[in-house]
Amino acid sequence: MRNAAGLDISKDTIDVAVIIGDSVQIKKYRNDETGIKQIQSWLQTFEDLTVCMEATGNYYEAAADYLAESFIVHVVNPLKISKYAESRFARTKTDKQDAKLIAEYCQTAKEKDLIHRPKPTEAQYKLARLTAAYAQISQECTAMKNRHEAAKDSEVRAIFKNIIRHLQTQLKTLKTQIQKQTQTPQYQPQIKRLETIPAIGRLTAAVLLQYLTTADFPTPNKFAAFAGLSPQQKQSGTSVKGKEKITRYGNRKLRTALFMPAMVAYRMKAFPAFISRLEAKNKPKKVIIGAIMRKLAVIAYHVHTKGEDYDPTRYAGA
Repeated sequence: MRNAAGLDISKDTIDVAVIIGDSVQIKKYRNDETGIKQIQSWLQTFEDLTVCMEATGNYYEAAADYLAESFIVHVVNPLKISKYAESRFARTKTDKQDAKLIAEYCQTAKEKDLIHRPKPTEAQYKLARLTAAYAQISQECTAMKNRHEAAKDSEVRAIFKNIIRHLQTQLKTLKTQIQKQTQTPQYQPQIKRLETIPAIGRLTAAVLLQYLTTADFPTPNKFAAFAGLSPQQKQSGTSVKGKEKITRYGNRKLRTALFMPAMVAYRMKAFPAFISRLEAKNKPKKVIIGAIMRKLAVIAYHVHTKGEDYDPTRYAGA
């Protein structure tokens, strides 16, 4: 087992647990520049240390960025830590215990389940925050439209309509800013390549590029798993055989970004042989859409890493 450090990060504090063999040491620091520097100094007293933390809002970013200069940092989906805690029958919920659980997960996890997170550049952070804001406001706009449709009072409907109009204005502004950001020399060639993939537009390409450039994915399967697009089977002996479904232990933002493109790709029969093969097996539409989402993620990985435009002869039937 590897030597591991687990960081439980909140807005104001960071609990750090270090596990070397069977030895556990836990300390608490402030979540500020001074505290993070103190964490780095303490962790550097250990040899060959792997550092893990949860993706908790944006509270983890400063620590992840600074520690990435000295260590290989892995940012873990909180759902994985939660499921790991259940497997350990952990009932105590404290910051110290959470830090220890993260360290234990970091110590025992398979290499394929740990995603290396290098320090993003300022341009990468800007693109990430623009696309995140667009997704959040778009979701709020959809919710407001539903409220508008359900409202019985005309004055309430008018208020909702004004809010929707304002949100749509903000979405246009964000879309323009994303367009501007992706037209820079750093991003434009990569974005253009991703846009050659069927049903992938500028916004989806921007989200894909954000994740492809801010984490280290050695294989396309690892990128698909990061998005939560790896099929999960439930089978035991001859009596238990559940439906195959997409695992929920992935990045929700990336998965959401691929949903509409997959719907469009399905309607336009962008991958006819692939879709026909699934339909011949009587797979429901929901399963086919999930399979197309995974296919789009895998194609995006190859297009990005190889620096080549989409080639329909290579991917159409795969």
